[in-house]
Amino acid sequence: MNAILVGVDGSEAATGAVRWAAKAAAAEGLDLKIVGAYDASTSDYAPGLIIPQDVVDAIRQDASDAVHAANDVAKTAAPNVSVTTSIVDGDAARVLLELGKDAAMIVVGTRRLGSVKGLFLGSVSINVAAHAHGRVAVVAAEGSDTGPVVVGVDGSPISDVAVAEAFRQASLRNAPLVAVHTWTPLDADALHGYGIGPEEVERMTQDAVEVLAERLAGYAQDYPDVRVERRVLPEEPAKALLDAAGTDAQLVVVGSRGRGGFRGLMLGSTSQKVMHNAECPVMVVRN
Repeated sequence: MNAILVGVDGSEAATGAVRWAAKAAAAEGLDLKIVGAYDASTSDYAPGLIIPQDVVDAIRQDASDAVHAANDVAKTAAPNVSVTTSIVDGDAARVLLELGKDAAMIVVGTRRLGSVKGLFLGSVSINVAAHAHGRVAVVAAEGSDTGPVVVGVDGSPISDVAVAEAFRQASLRNAPLVAVHTWTPLDADALHGYGIGPEEVERMTQDAVEVLAERLAGYAQDYPDVRVERRVLPEEPAKALLDAAGTDAQLVVVGSRGRGGFRGLMLGSTSQKVMHNAECPVMVVRN
């Protein structure tokens, strides 16, 4: 567990992910592993089709070129980080998940494809984020080097894991931490529409502030260097996190329940919305 694994494919999104991963490795005192996966297989519907060897060689060469370019990017971003590279034949998401079993974190870039092909974020990023056992950082934008770390807090064990990691990341990055808690997914206007007056909304918010302070107290003792800003409000959770992150956050940290037919089939809706819209890397954390 002494390395961060980052997948590359020669795209601008992957280059940004490599740069971010290299800096993260430097901050955490870890090695960096760069992997380029190439898949020259045919579909199950055409099992007898043979792809010409010169095409396979060209695809492999593209992967090799991408890895070598990524190595240069990593060395520039974090000269003191130990970097290893590899090229693997196979589906990119499956390769990253297999190699990432022993990694401290998997990092993937995304172009945020909006088509059916890309699902929400792009098939590789969404599959890795949904199925990985440990930490996954999805990098659509590299974020600020000086902004806060933002974390969502809902009082669940899943949230506690994310909060612990967010405090650690804020300490490593010498960054303030913004802890966001929404005590209802309805915003204030909606609550007023249901007959709950401003005074009652304020009272309920203050009650939630006290509960949040209790949840964070232990972590604050462990990380006395981290300045914490608490944001407690009635709001849809993903919107509240995105508003808190704005355009200057370094990182958003979310937990994931891995809802679905089997463990990790889908990310929770909040995680997906944040990953799809955040202007900085989003780290998905599980036990």
